[in-house]
Amino acid sequence: MFFLARQNKQSTGPKPTEATVFFHGYGSSRNAEKSMSQYLVAKGVSNRRINVTVSKDGQVDFSGKAQAGDKNPVYLVQFVDNQNTDFAKTNRWVTAIMTQLHQQGIQTVNLIGHSMGNMAIVYYLKSHVQPSNQLPTVKREIDIAGHFNGLNREEAAFSDLNENGQPTQETASYQAMAGLENYYKNNPTKVLNIYGNRTGSTQSDSTVPNNSSKSLKSFVFSPSTYQERLISGKNAQHSKLHENKEVDELLVKFLTDKL
Repeated sequence: MFFLARQNKQSTGPKPTEATVFFHGYGSSRNAEKSMSQYLVAKGVSNRRINVTVSKDGQVDFSGKAQAGDKNPVYLVQFVDNQNTDFAKTNRWVTAIMTQLHQQGIQTVNLIGHSMGNMAIVYYLKSHVQPSNQLPTVKREIDIAGHFNGLNREEAAFSDLNENGQPTQETASYQAMAGLENYYKNNPTKVLNIYGNRTGSTQSDSTVPNNSSKSLKSFVFSPSTYQERLISGKNAQHSKLHENKEVDELLVKFLTDKL
């Protein structure tokens, strides 16, 4: 458990109804979310960070709860089974988290993923096409370094995209996302897609081709909205994106509707 010292101060006012939830990538941990969440607190977008741990058998444990007067509490998710690629299982984990947040009074959420954390998000959305009074509404979705049409090692992942973002060659991972578009057609979620082009890499963050990341666009339809941003340079490498200050600034702007 970790909180900034000033976060422990008791506040007065209504309990928060909106929260932001971070999901880490393959083989990673909540440490990958730490820098971004600290920046949100430093900029006043949030005032509290809470750890969420999901055990291998799907048990969800919160290190604390949002308090009266809190603003947009940030939840840092840790999957103990951090190399799990069974997205039906991760959907159950995310659903359990969202169910408990709703029970705690959270009505809307902003979901932020890095790398495979994005897959945990989109499979959750794909499985919850219709709005539910048992789950928070997903207000915003931020995808960082998403591999929606595969990784560098797959030739098809570099495929050209048509004007709607659909790749000319589809990987198995892209095809498995079929049906995701139904979520966006039924829910007004604002989507921000962030991807990196590392110095010395050819249209890639060194792990994920840019066109693979950008293929998410093909699933997003009105009433949802879609924006994407390219980060370039040596700090645009796949695992450095969650420590990148340009990314931090994009998060703040998007979460405060200034992007």
